[in-house]
Amino acid sequence: MTTSHTPVDHDPVQTVRTLQRFEFIRNRPPVSADRALVFITASGQTLSYLPNQQPTRGELVSKNFRALYEVETAYRHLTLEHRLPSKGDAFFFHAETDVTWRVLRPDLVVERGIRDVRTLLEPKLLALMRQQTRLFHIEQSAAAEAAVQDALTLAQPCEPDGIEVTCAVRLSLDQKAIEQYAALRGVSYAKEYAETEHSLDLLRLQQQQRLTEDRSRFYATMLEGDDIDRWALHLASNPQDIPLALEGIRDDQREAAANQVAIVERMLDAGVLEDHMMEDAARVAVSSLKSRLADAAAGRTRKKPLYREKNDAAALEMGGSDPEQQQ
Repeated sequence: MTTSHTPVDHDPVQTVRTLQRFEFIRNRPPVSADRALVFITASGQTLSYLPNQQPTRGELVSKNFRALYEVETAYRHLTLEHRLPSKGDAFFFHAETDVTWRVLRPDLVVERGIRDVRTLLEPKLLALMRQQTRLFHIEQSAAAEAAVQDALTLAQPCEPDGIEVTCAVRLSLDQKAIEQYAALRGVSYAKEYAETEHSLDLLRLQQQQRLTEDRSRFYATMLEGDDIDRWALHLASNPQDIPLALEGIRDDQREAAANQVAIVERMLDAGVLEDHMMEDAARVAVSSLKSRLADAAAGRTRKKPLYREKNDAAALEMGGSDPEQQQ
């Protein structure tokens, strides 16, 4: 009697058949490039034949085979996804593992009754990966991924069962860890930005303070000079005020001369200076100062202010008389 088996997605055994005593006297078992034949004898012994090792007719008759398992030896693929804990178990990595497997020992697969490679493989992979990821913090996903990959490559978890397994692992953060880590990074960036703004404000304040100190020293130096220096400083920034500057300088000179005359007069009135104590040159100086003061009071200086000269010249050009003559 012959029975067939419908395999699950990850079942290495494709077909199971019950054999009659002389079933292969006339017909040979099927041959396939990616399937091995595993026979069970009446005594329970297991004999396997790879695709390039088919049994002879004599073996088929003499061994008294009672069952035949067709085991696939081609490469098969599956994808596994897991949540793996990070150090401290507060956050989790999201692991996506691409698994490639194939049967190397068909006899072991049949003897151990392996009908679902995923069921066999997944617990072993999960234990290995969890052991590695717990050594790393959640932000160390790259290092954790490399450690998991190395551990799986060295372990070969299904080799004792006659199955070769190759794994490619990709680790990332799960959604909760992404949100938390993004929030932490946002706080860090905000802190750095605030520190930078504070440094800039402090730099601006220091620059403003240095500028104020420089200005203070400059103005203090200028104020220690005479009136000519101060007027020069003013005209450097306001050249349009040249007429005003000239008039101001002349006013200062007239005021100084008047002050000198007043001092001498007070000294004379107080009798501090006797006539015989004054030299002729001093009398001449006093007389000259009095004359200059009188001229200044009457508006008659030796050099008229620049703006008055311009006004008088304009009046003459228009055919008028000299303003001083009119006075």
